[in-house]
Amino acid sequence: MTKPVLVLQNDAHEGAGLLASLMAERGIESTTVLGFEADFSGLKSDAFSGLVILGGAQSAYETETYPFLRSEMDLCHAFLAEGKPIAGFCLGAQILAYALGGEVLSGKQKEIGWYDLKLSNGADSDPLLNGHPETLLAYHFHGDVIRPPSEAVTLASSALTECQLFRYGKSAYGFQYHAEADMALIEAMCRNNESYMASNGFSADAIIEQSTSRSVAFEQANRAVLNKWLDLL
Repeated sequence: MTKPVLVLQNDAHEGAGLLASLMAERGIESTTVLGFEADFSGLKSDAFSGLVILGGAQSAYETETYPFLRSEMDLCHAFLAEGKPIAGFCLGAQILAYALGGEVLSGKQKEIGWYDLKLSNGADSDPLLNGHPETLLAYHFHGDVIRPPSEAVTLASSALTECQLFRYGKSAYGFQYHAEADMALIEAMCRNNESYMASNGFSADAIIEQSTSRSVAFEQANRAVLNKWLDLL
C-alpha cells in the first residue's frame, strides 16, 4: 500500500486546492500539518511517499523570524535523499530552492493575479509538461522571486519572473505560480489577503471576478501536470 503524501500547509486558510481534489479522486491518502505549529520531530520522510509544501505570507529567507521554515527545508533534504517526489508551490517552491542552495530575493514588484506563463527550453523533455500549452494564462500571488541552484532546470517563466517553475533531479519541482489553485482556493487567497492586496494596488473583487472564467483553462492544464506528478509517487 502506498504511503500517504505529507502536505505542509503554511497558511491556516489556504489548503492544497486542486491537488487535494486529485489525490482524493485517485484514492491517494495525505497527511496535512500546519507548518507553523508542527512537531517536526515526528515527521519522518520514510513514513511518506512524497512531500508537498504550500504557500504562505512568510519569506523563505526569514528563518530567524519563522524557525519552522528551516525544519521544512530539512524535510526537503530528507525526501531528496530518499529520492521521493517533492512539489513546492509559491513559498513552498522558494523553500525548496533555498534548501537546495538557491536564492530567494524580494522582487521588483508584486505579481498578483493573471499573467502569462511561458515554457522554457528545458520544458521540452520534462515528463510533467508533455502536452502543456507553450503559453498559459496563470494565477500568481507572490512578491519574492527564485534564483534556483545551477543544478536545477528552469521550466517556465513570466514577464515579471524569470523562474516560475524548476525541477531538481528527477522528481523535485518548485512552482512559483499557483498550479495547485482551483477557484475556491483563489477566492480564499484573495479574501484572506484583501487588505494586503489593496495596499499594493490590487482589487480582490476584480481578481476573483476575472478568475471565474480564466481559472477554467488554467485548472485543466494543471490537472494534467499535477496528475503526472502524482504518478511519480
